Amino acid sequence: MSEDVALKFIKKPLLRLTPNWALNDPFECKVASTTNQKLNILDGNVERSIHTADFMGLHGIVSLSETPDNLLMWSHYADEHKGAVVEFLIEGADPLDMFNIGKCPTSSDAILGKVNYRKRRNYPFSVDVQSLDSIRTHYYLTKSDEWIYEKEHRFIIPGTEASYMRSSNQGLYSDLELNNEGLDNFTLIQSVDTKQNLWKYSKETQDMFFMDVHPRAIGRFIIGCNGDLDLYKKAMKEGELSGLGKTFASSVFNKFCDVEVSKIHPERFELTFEPLMDQVNNS
Repeated sequence: MSEDVALKFIKKPLLRLTPNWALNDPFECKVASTTNQKLNILDGNVERSIHTADFMGLHGIVSLSETPDNLLMWSHYADEHKGAVVEFLIEGADPLDMFNIGKCPTSSDAILGKVNYRKRRNYPFSVDVQSLDSIRTHYYLTKSDEWIYEKEHRFIIPGTEASYMRSSNQGLYSDLELNNEGLDNFTLIQSVDTKQNLWKYSKETQDMFFMDVHPRAIGRFIIGCNGDLDLYKKAMKEGELSGLGKTFASSVFNKFCDVEVSKIHPERFELTFEPLMDQVNNS
């Protein structure tokens, strides 16, 4: 995360649920033309490829990495090492339990999967009615092999499961029942119909959507080697008072919990992580 996002996450743990059109890779969820041609001859449904793309467009992506120490990831996504890496503890039996959401039906395509890296975009197996779920999963979780350094794992979640919206156009929604919980520019969305409409038009409005992370799913918080420690410690102390997220700063025990600081290795092009040993009450 960038420094700005990480400081907000400490006080209220949210992760962005990003539509495929808003990701930085223009190939995201784009079905190869050969696969589209095969889809359109199934049952004589010449618009099946369009329906497939529309259905996939109703979903967002939460992107995670399996490695916390990749130098490129720190440079690209963690604000040139000023940001942070957050570790998540994901239950294998029910990965979606990481978020404060209800149970998604099987038909919703809600999954956690490991990204596959390939040179070709085509679906490499037989295309038939029985393989439609597999085809969608293939395109959710397939990227060019040039992205392989990210070692990405993805949550694919329907947009209607988003908990919050952030918009710079609040005046557009004066007729909707949206509840602000005191978070800066964040709005709690409760109505499924409202979420569907907001998600549908978000490409035009540039609204952003967020998933509410359960504090028990948060492990280590690793501050970048160029991070401003005073800023992070201040946010963690404020987070303890708010009670909305994980307790990283314990004034009772006068220590920081599960907080580490990234350090430059003295010899190699590597990072090491050391526990933040500062006292809370003296910070």
